[in-house]
Amino acid sequence: MKRWAILVFLLSAAMQGHSQTRLANFPFAKPSISPDGRFTLESRSCVDHDCKDIDRKLWLVNNATNDRKLLLEIERNVRIGWAPTGNTFFLNDNLGSNIAEIYLYFPAEDRRVDIGESIDQKIPSDRHFENGSHHYFNALYWINGTSFLVKRFGHFDTEGAQGFTVCYRVNLSGEVKRLSQSGYEGSPCELRSK
Repeated sequence: MKRWAILVFLLSAAMQGHSQTRLANFPFAKPSISPDGRFTLESRSCVDHDCKDIDRKLWLVNNATNDRKLLLEIERNVRIGWAPTGNTFFLNDNLGSNIAEIYLYFPAEDRRVDIGESIDQKIPSDRHFENGSHHYFNALYWINGTSFLVKRFGHFDTEGAQGFTVCYRVNLSGEVKRLSQSGYEGSPCELRSK
């Protein structure tokens, strides 16, 4: 019984970063409130068959002032993950069947950072993954209040070409660290370094 308690403690400590990430999928999720309570992300989608226009928009609401700001129009779907501190969130924008991008939002500063572009600036040799491929960037979860795990994956469109998965740790300060690379599309990402 004592071993079981130790195992449960170790597993819960290892999963702490995962459990602190508040995730929501839009356009069909309920509103998502930041951990600090200052902001709400919401989407008002018309999915009823009687609707003439389908509104697929993601809005940011300042809970103190009730001001609403349109963040983006959703092409397919997006997934957001609030940082444990509540002052920022990542947004995975699944634009199409061959592309997905990541943005980092700082709501209080009214600022957005393109994480894929940041990664390519820090590690220019990885830009080649974008050429002639199905190319996806996804933030997986917050590791702590200042960094999160990113997965770049896909496959090249030429016959006989293999897939790829590259994993990164990205920091709010702009630091990018490559953790691993695999020749298979969809390989898992882990926090250990190369």
